[in-house]
Amino acid sequence: MSERQPMGRLIDSLGVEHRPEQGELVLGAVVLLKVMEPDGEVSMRAAWSPGLSWMERVGMHQAAAAADMPDRPADVWGSEGVADREADADDEHR
Repeated sequence: MSERQPMGRLIDSLGVEHRPEQGELVLGAVVLLKVMEPDGEVSMRAAWSPGLSWMERVGMHQAAAAADMPDRPADVWGSEGVADREADADDEHR
C-alpha cells in the first residue's frame, strides 16, 4: 500500500476546476474518486479535508448529489403525479 499524498496534481490532471466568486472562501472539500484497481475492478473512494466532521462530509455528499440530479417534472416523479396517473389508468380500464 502506498503512502498518502496531497491530491493537487492528481485533481489538476483530471481537469477539475472551481472558480470562486468574489469574496468566497473555500473551507473544506470532499473528493469522490472513481478508481480502477490493479485487477481491473472499478470502485469508488472518498477523501476529505482534515477537520471536516462526519456530519459535514455526509452533508456535502448529499448537497452535491442534489445539485447533480436532473430536473424532475412533478407530473412524472412527484407523488401527486403518480396518484393521478394511477387514477387515469383505472378510469381507462372501466
